[in-house]
Amino acid sequence: MFKTLKNIKILIVEDDKDICELYAITFMRKGFTVYTAFDGRSAITKHQNKKPDIILLDIMMPNVDGYQVLKEVRKDVNCYVPVIMLTNLDATDFSREADFGNIDAYLIKSHHSPSEVVEKTVEVLKLNKIIDESVEF
Repeated sequence: MFKTLKNIKILIVEDDKDICELYAITFMRKGFTVYTAFDGRSAITKHQNKKPDIILLDIMMPNVDGYQVLKEVRKDVNCYVPVIMLTNLDATDFSREADFGNIDAYLIKSHHSPSEVVEKTVEVLKLNKIIDESVEF
């Protein structure tokens, strides 16, 4: 059975607290349940404990970076969680470190408004059949 936006759990992983709050507010206004993590270690813990439906993941973070978080998320072969990389690294820098096949979308923060990030997130949720194609936001 499909979910609605009201019961979609999103984990936003971003070490800049102001940016994280901006995205969190934007998603909450659309009805998402929002969890946040400011570093990779807490992101891995929240992924395991909260079981989000989708993850927005920054790459450059202290201690455990987004690449390592992605590897941990992908270790769970019983449950696929869509991941959108949301970073200011350009795609050529990203592609040196990770495989685009492991993520569902790649967005450069400075090129997309928070509303556009929500739109892309809904698109990824529909592609992964987590929400129905007919859901409007």
